[in-house]
Amino acid sequence: MTVEDRLPDQFSRDLLAGSLRVASDKENPVRLHLAAAGLRELFGHILHADAPDDEVRSCGWFKQEPNTKTVTRRQKAIYSTQGGLSDAFVEQLGLDVDDLHRAAIRSIEALNKATHVRPDTLVNDEATIKSFIGEALTALEGLLVSFSGGRSAVKEALVDDVYRAMSDALIEQTFDDIDILAGKGYEIDPWIDDAEIEVEALRSQVIVVRFSGVASVTLHYGSKHDAAEIQHDFPFWLRFDAPVEKPTKLTLVAHHFDDRSWYS
Repeated sequence: MTVEDRLPDQFSRDLLAGSLRVASDKENPVRLHLAAAGLRELFGHILHADAPDDEVRSCGWFKQEPNTKTVTRRQKAIYSTQGGLSDAFVEQLGLDVDDLHRAAIRSIEALNKATHVRPDTLVNDEATIKSFIGEALTALEGLLVSFSGGRSAVKEALVDDVYRAMSDALIEQTFDDIDILAGKGYEIDPWIDDAEIEVEALRSQVIVVRFSGVASVTLHYGSKHDAAEIQHDFPFWLRFDAPVEKPTKLTLVAHHFDDRSWYS
């Protein structure tokens, strides 16, 4: 997966492409400094978009850093990696992103410095420019990898709990999407094909997990003497959330069964 593939939106990709285009323009005597400005904005956009100040401040692990009233870039990076999950829970996952965060923050600081152009700070040496851009891209990729790594680690830690919550929901819950198709009720086989778990969000107070797959459903029709049943497979998704204090306490909050194949 490339750095571009990891970026969250088209604006981010445009910022990266524009910055690299400027950096490669050998006719531009201030190309490094203009590229640094674009890359600095890219880092800032990623951190601010993924970690709003109010959300970061709401995390149990948040402590106001001395000598500042703002949320620091490092705190935003931590939030984007673990949301409001406690450090103790993250340590249980074996997740260590401190080095990645430090490298990314150092890169942002270097980008800030490079945007200030003065006669005695102008850089147009080809080797220096290539090294600077390469280090910035490495730091950017490291930051994005740490974000996805946090979600992946949480997903792996919760796999068994999500499967259990999914099975309980399919067995115990009544779903109107299917109920309207069945005349006399239905049964869902808890065996799932092509199952997929995704940690959609790590927020300050909750984590949001989505489970998708294909459910084998038996629909019942008719009375005792003319009873009939039809089996049909429905693609579906279930969404759960859980408090960050107890990530395994998953509650079903939304669902959808795709019935288009039934009608076609």
